[in-house]
Amino acid sequence: MTRIVVELPSVTKKILWPQWLTGITISIAVLTAGLSNGWTSPSLAQLTSPDVKTSLKLSDSEASWVASLLNLGRFGGSIVGAISQGLIGRKKTLLSSILPLAIGWTCKIIANSVTWLYIARCFCGIASGMIWTTLSLYLGEVSDSSIRGSLVFMNSNAAFIGAFLGNIMGAHLPLERFGYVSLSLGALFFIIFFFIPESPYHYVSRGNLERAETSLKWFKREVDVSKDIQELKDFVGNTETNLLTRLKEFKKPQNRNNVIIMGMLNVFLYGCGHNTMNYYAEIIVTKSKVNFSPSTIVIALSLCTIVACSTAAIVVDRFGRRFLLIVSSLGTALSMTLLGLHFHLLSLNIEPTFTWLPIFSLFLYNFSISNGLVPVPNALVSELFPPNLKTMASLYFSGSSALMSFITARTFQPLVNIMSEKYVFWIFALSAFSAAPFTYIYITETKGQTLVEIQKNADKKHKINKIEVATVM
Repeated sequence: MTRIVVELPSVTKKILWPQWLTGITISIAVLTAGLSNGWTSPSLAQLTSPDVKTSLKLSDSEASWVASLLNLGRFGGSIVGAISQGLIGRKKTLLSSILPLAIGWTCKIIANSVTWLYIARCFCGIASGMIWTTLSLYLGEVSDSSIRGSLVFMNSNAAFIGAFLGNIMGAHLPLERFGYVSLSLGALFFIIFFFIPESPYHYVSRGNLERAETSLKWFKREVDVSKDIQELKDFVGNTETNLLTRLKEFKKPQNRNNVIIMGMLNVFLYGCGHNTMNYYAEIIVTKSKVNFSPSTIVIALSLCTIVACSTAAIVVDRFGRRFLLIVSSLGTALSMTLLGLHFHLLSLNIEPTFTWLPIFSLFLYNFSISNGLVPVPNALVSELFPPNLKTMASLYFSGSSALMSFITARTFQPLVNIMSEKYVFWIFALSAFSAAPFTYIYITETKGQTLVEIQKNADKKHKINKIEVATVM
């Protein structure tokens, strides 16, 4: 009897801990920047209080500018981050972001007038803009396709954790101690991240193949280095093109469509109240006339956000980006519809028997928006564009995010004064709902694909579309 022996190909186990270490280390910087968001609510409430015991006291107008200047700083930081990436690389840009962050927190430590707070908020915003312009690109380039989404989502969650800790610390720590804690976290990030390599994509684009191989071996220790380096060379191509040439690249239908997609995702996200709802959360809770402490509910909402983004980080690479975006948009739309309904009942002088409706709506809002609409675009911006356009695309996305966040935060209260809360929340609901059909029609799933595969599939789809158009004509 003849025995047939079939040898199955061995499966190499992926070593992912260097990539997780990198993602966790960057999350320390994101958390430190997130403290700036969380600091605002409790600290400004104290500094504008008639009973304030410090020499630094703010008017409502000054407090409003202190809150919103962070987003203007983010816009400037996006530009600085984009330029810096082209000059010194993504890793050094992330390391450099600690400098404006340290300046910002130092200004808060020594602040004895509102001018120092204005300067501090601008510098913290610059640091935040540099970080968010860079981190999704860096993580997208150094991570395996099986965990790329999870690493980006984890850093989005780190921002929420920073805001949550900022809410708690701001209520119990004086400004100086808050600043020292933040400076310590920034220093911790710098020390650890200093020893983590630059992205192999950066080295390949600069023609430094020796360092690219060293970097690739560190991040992906089981790979065939020579094969992957050649693949990276073919993928990266020539990224040393001038600004005008890169801008012309956006005229290509595929790149133009991706720009429109990212812009529309920003419109939907900030059009449904992202950041604005956080800035005015305590006021909204107070006006909804619930029988609970507004500050307690706000802290609970922050915890809900952390749970939601943690859940999304676990499931994003299993269910995909499109699924999370659609579910997130529908949940957000439902929450704003219900909250608008509650305020409609209040406008009719109908005192609700149950106070669960606004609380349920706010929790559903925080959970839904944090599960997809907030973190997914950060993942997509690192996946949809070819290497020579990634930095420009990230600048466009981060810069427009900062400006839209500033505009929507500044116009919320005037809109409420004009049309009342219920109509504002229903506008938020319409914006969130619109994201679902847009995602279903226009956004292609990228889960489980390498950056090389994403671009190859996009090129194939574009060629097929051109053939179909030519056939019809």
